[in-house]
Amino acid sequence: MMRMEVTFRRKVLAILLCVGLVGCASSEPEPKEFDGSLYAGKPVDSLTNEEPPKTEMEAITRGDTALGNKNYDLALYEYLRSLSFPDATHQNKTLYTVGRIHSAKGNFPLAEKAFMKALEFDENDVKSLEELGMLYTKQGLTPEGRTYFFRAINADQVRLNNPDLLTSHSEVTEETLKNLPYDSNSPYRSYMGLGILSDVDNNNDIAKRYYERALEINPNSTQAMINLGYSHYMSGNYYLAQRITNRALKREPDNEKALNNLALIYIALGDNRQALNIFKRNMTTPEALNNVGYFLLIRGKADEAIPFFQQAIDKNPSYYKVANENLERALSEVRLDKVEPIETTKS
Repeated sequence: MMRMEVTFRRKVLAILLCVGLVGCASSEPEPKEFDGSLYAGKPVDSLTNEEPPKTEMEAITRGDTALGNKNYDLALYEYLRSLSFPDATHQNKTLYTVGRIHSAKGNFPLAEKAFMKALEFDENDVKSLEELGMLYTKQGLTPEGRTYFFRAINADQVRLNNPDLLTSHSEVTEETLKNLPYDSNSPYRSYMGLGILSDVDNNNDIAKRYYERALEINPNSTQAMINLGYSHYMSGNYYLAQRITNRALKREPDNEKALNNLALIYIALGDNRQALNIFKRNMTTPEALNNVGYFLLIRGKADEAIPFFQQAIDKNPSYYKVANENLERALSEVRLDKVEPIETTKS
């Protein structure tokens, strides 16, 4: 009888122990259902046959692997799955990466949504603020772009414990920029973006300061060098523009924008043949001839432009009508220049 009672107690204990273990397992945080509002790509059922990730970090690691293999849809899926865990702690960085993927794929609405969600976890996320600035600027939304570039720089100042934040675009001076602290992690693309917007507004002097700060942060930025050179060109500092643009071309000899800018600089310096040779490095001879003619024309040198348009047409009689139209415009301007002004009759 005693033996039967012991056996019964052992069975009850085993059942209780089993129930206890199941209870412990069920108390672990279960992932929420996958939220597809930030996903765009192949059907998720076709992406992977693996067992679902058990933790946020496992999902992120899978996403990193997929991203490294350029499997962007799978990377998106895994990153978004990592957000479904109730104990997730890396949402800000994950959403930033999701935004970058959407931006690279040209899906600006989802990129914007991801960056905005990232800011919900960290309002001073410099990278997401900078990406939003670039995103809006690319779409021609310059006021919004400028706002987010400023926010990125201010967030960086918070990181660097500087209480003096930028308040408005109109109040920024060369001295203001000079006094802003920075390090290698500062958002150089935000400074560069504000430089571009300043150049568009014909504020070339402040634009140069923005580009110079971008280069102080990232001396290897070819784009910042090209922009700085072009800003000097716009200000009429042609020899300095030439030196800076040549520095950019030493880094990237085939950079189309740098080559075009250098050709413009040579036209401004009066060396049209050298400009033609540079244009010919990334376009056909008729196109290069037309380009030299066009830029001479807009500089008010219609008489010098005419031979280049004529050569462009001679090189390729079927050349697109732009060269012929430019030739007619140049000839018209030359004729107008030869017309003597009409004297008005004084009463």
